[in-house]
Amino acid sequence: MPYSPSVKESELAHVRAAAYGLIAHGFQYPDGDILSTLIDPRRWEDWPAVLHNVDRPTRASLRILMDAVDELAGCSDSEVRALQHRYDDLFGHAVRGPCPAYEMEYGRHEIIRQASDLADLAGFYRAFGLEAAAGAIGRPDHITAECEFMSALCTKEAYAHEQDDKKNSDICLDAQRAFLRDHLARWLPALAHRVQEADGDGWFGALARFADAFVKAECSHFDIHAGPPTLELKPTDPVLDRQISCGPADCGTGRANEQLVQLGMDTADSEDR
Repeated sequence: MPYSPSVKESELAHVRAAAYGLIAHGFQYPDGDILSTLIDPRRWEDWPAVLHNVDRPTRASLRILMDAVDELAGCSDSEVRALQHRYDDLFGHAVRGPCPAYEMEYGRHEIIRQASDLADLAGFYRAFGLEAAAGAIGRPDHITAECEFMSALCTKEAYAHEQDDKKNSDICLDAQRAFLRDHLARWLPALAHRVQEADGDGWFGALARFADAFVKAECSHFDIHAGPPTLELKPTDPVLDRQISCGPADCGTGRANEQLVQLGMDTADSEDR
């Protein structure tokens, strides 16, 4: 069912931005900076309670995830190292691990279509003033990059609502719907299923359970279909993979810190416009 209309559109957009941002950070390699961000109490102010009230299906997975965050806050150094090893076990030291975190690994894609889909992702990002952080991103189809983009779109939507700018809020909503339909919702359920099967009650299992429930709530909100939980992986071909790979040498190691940044604008160009 769609979200309950019990909150303002701008507040709901902020809540959705926070949820997407949490998923984006949670699927990054759990170094000290990422863990500090995840357990920061300010990150958990207000929005979980709002999401709890407007979307019943996500409640159980959100409670489990919040309990998992509390456990992260009390991790010893050895437990943090174990969590990092677990990340490597799940997501691998290359693009194709047991639970691939890249969209193009799911489904049968010809190399030409893969390149086209990657270009489509980059085009989405640039259209809304975002690009890969220099030297920090692997491929634009990483789960972190896609969820960070959705978080940015929701934030832009919230701002438009606050300015009573219906034209731009509608543009943001249309982009969210298209991006979910064509990209994130197509493959995240399959990633989440693999992670839950592999990690059980661990941190990543809890994160995957919430991500799956939240994205399915998003699909209901936008009246689109989520992909199947058992989407097959594309056949491996190292030669073709190298042809579409982009980013630094540590792409796929979990340490590439996939992230998007605001596009800069050249001062001279802006003065000419």
